[in-house]
Amino acid sequence: MTTNEHKYPYHFYLRNSIHKIMMQVDSELVQYDITNQQARVVGFIGEKQDEGITVYQKDIESYMDITGASVSNLLRGLEKKGFIERIRSASDDRVKELSLTPKGRELIATFNSVFSETENKIVQGMTKEQKELFLELLKMVVNNFDG
Repeated sequence: MTTNEHKYPYHFYLRNSIHKIMMQVDSELVQYDITNQQARVVGFIGEKQDEGITVYQKDIESYMDITGASVSNLLRGLEKKGFIERIRSASDDRVKELSLTPKGRELIATFNSVFSETENKIVQGMTKEQKELFLELLKMVVNNFDG
């Protein structure tokens, strides 16, 4: 084990876990010409559409917790690949509604499968109680950084 691993074990293991998870998901999604982040956006839009909720760029900004410029780039890539459409809002010409294309809708089941497999791998070998504790601890970590 390295010196840094001993000095900052929480940071070391969390960072390495996140890296391995992202690499695994990205390797599964590459065949669909979509990134993990783009897949999350497609899934979010699909979920909201299924609930009858219109999705705008600001909704993606809040959901992903990233800036408007980053979301614009994400959406531009998804539109170029044919996963989403940006349609000028009938009620406000300044904003565009986000909608899945049939191609985007078709891939949601695939994305859900990839994310489900990843979830299972994360908790593989854990008891039900360990899974519950692990989830609570992860929530605490997130809350520690939320202010």
